[in-house]
Amino acid sequence: MTAPANYAGKILFVDLTRGTFSEERLSEKICREFIGGNGLGIRVLYEKLKAGIDPLGPENILGFAVGSLTGTSAPGSGRHIVITRSPLTGAWAESNSGGMFGPELKTAGYDAVFFSGISPKPVYLFVHDGSAELRDALELWGKDTYETEDFLKQSFSDTRIKIACIGPAGEAKSLLSGIVSERGRIAARNGVGAVMGSKRLKAVVVKGGARPIVPVDPEKFGRAVQKFLEIISTNEFAKALSMSGTGNNISALTAIGDAPLKNWQLRGLDALPTITNLDSGNMDKYKVGSYGCFACPVSCGAIIRQGKGRYAIKDETHRPEYQSITALGGLLMNDNLEAVIKANDICNRYGIDTVGVGGVIAMAMECYENGLIGKTETDGIELEWGNAGAIVALTEKIARRDGFGAALADGAQIAAEQIGRGAEKYAMAIRGKTLANHDPRMSPALGTTNIADANPAHHMDSQITGMLTEGAAIGSDPALRAPRDNPFAGYVIGNAYHQLLNAAGMCSLYTVATTPPPVADLIAGASGWDFGWEEAISAGRRILTLRQAFNAREGLTPDKFELPRRITSTANIDYAALRDGYFMEMKWDTISGKPLREVLEELGLADGVLDFAF
Repeated sequence: MTAPANYAGKILFVDLTRGTFSEERLSEKICREFIGGNGLGIRVLYEKLKAGIDPLGPENILGFAVGSLTGTSAPGSGRHIVITRSPLTGAWAESNSGGMFGPELKTAGYDAVFFSGISPKPVYLFVHDGSAELRDALELWGKDTYETEDFLKQSFSDTRIKIACIGPAGEAKSLLSGIVSERGRIAARNGVGAVMGSKRLKAVVVKGGARPIVPVDPEKFGRAVQKFLEIISTNEFAKALSMSGTGNNISALTAIGDAPLKNWQLRGLDALPTITNLDSGNMDKYKVGSYGCFACPVSCGAIIRQGKGRYAIKDETHRPEYQSITALGGLLMNDNLEAVIKANDICNRYGIDTVGVGGVIAMAMECYENGLIGKTETDGIELEWGNAGAIVALTEKIARRDGFGAALADGAQIAAEQIGRGAEKYAMAIRGKTLANHDPRMSPALGTTNIADANPAHHMDSQITGMLTEGAAIGSDPALRAPRDNPFAGYVIGNAYHQLLNAAGMCSLYTVATTPPPVADLIAGASGWDFGWEEAISAGRRILTLRQAFNAREGLTPDKFELPRRITSTANIDYAALRDGYFMEMKWDTISGKPLREVLEELGLADGVLDFAF
């Protein structure tokens, strides 16, 4: 059977080496078992990628996928996910982004687009009316992401088209580079921009409208949406997001020890009282207007203009989010808000991950403080803690791969290995990927997810798991209840739920400090399926298991994913034991990481085109 009406029903494969296209119809079976988004992505990449390929070579595949709810009126359903094998970690990679690009791709006729090969020259893909074409991008190569978007909109004489593109950082294959849409919405992590740059693919341009996305069962879907809206309307965190965005609570999170300071050496408001300067409410004086992603009633984004002073920005720019403010602020002992805004804007323009940039600058500052490097190595920049001018200057150098910035452009771990002399202990990363800026020492669930998930050092996946392990209810259905005598059941349910959320194309912020959204009910109404929570959690477990199989096939055993010693030596938590408990509950081997035959059969993964005999 074909995919239900809430899907576009097609996936597109683009061979950039040959400049050719092929399409596949999306079956209802694949939709129901893997939902969409990263679920569809892992289903395709596991089948089509060989183990051991070069992530920056022609055999790697880069995918853009949307969820089963993307393009519907479900609140927060405007996400798209970029999937590939990471050149930064060597592991499974998925990078999530919001805005309008995902819904536009779906209404242009595709649930996913996958790129293989390497184009002989720079190109971009134009998707519209259920078809696609490659166009020359030589004139775009070298432009930043703002310039690229402006140029393409002028070329098409259409401001409504949606664009995902790389900047100079992606072109230079920086392992910190991401893929930018709408001048600041960025699939930032895992080096996905480097994969796109290696393929000489400058942009993906989509023009939707060919097919509206409508629920199969409007009445059931409408009830689920109304239930979700009621949850949102009573949530205090959602109200705070609407007012000031994700950065509204920088000083509060610093005060409780959650937001790191001085490269994770310090914690607490006493260590940097002026961190209050960075609370996003202080940016209200620069605010031009608010915006929200597709179908989102919260509207946590804002556009600002900071046009004067040392750190002036010539254009309007996105207000920095929590992770960016912390990475370019407190992590570096920097309390200068204008410098944070400027550095964030540089990252958006060049298409590079603010978390990775902040992490590698913090590593370099600690090396500078301890005499491992000096002004000779840093191009004369005084890398002292809190030096706002140095932070802005080095951010641009990293984004350009210029001078000392070139040594840092692939992240803290690789840079530390080049510096040597013990610099590695200052790299706060897992397999080269900088830790996101919430402290694992405050959350066993977060620390475990950092090292147990196939996409390491990711922070959002632990939200629901944390709720369950702390005894909170996430719903009345038996499939959502973790037995009190089995703490690891909560890890399985929470992580499976989060994979369902990603596969549906929904925003993870809706899981913070609130009753989680009724995703299974929304999927049931949108697709017309009799789809309950037991089947929903099984789908999440299926996605988790196939992602883990991807890493195991690459020889990435669990012991190769470890938190930095600075975290583990100061935490009274045995994260490795928690990972083992979670793996055993998932029925994955704790030594090899391979899923056991028992769970493959249970989840319907033991037979068919997928080869698990690795």
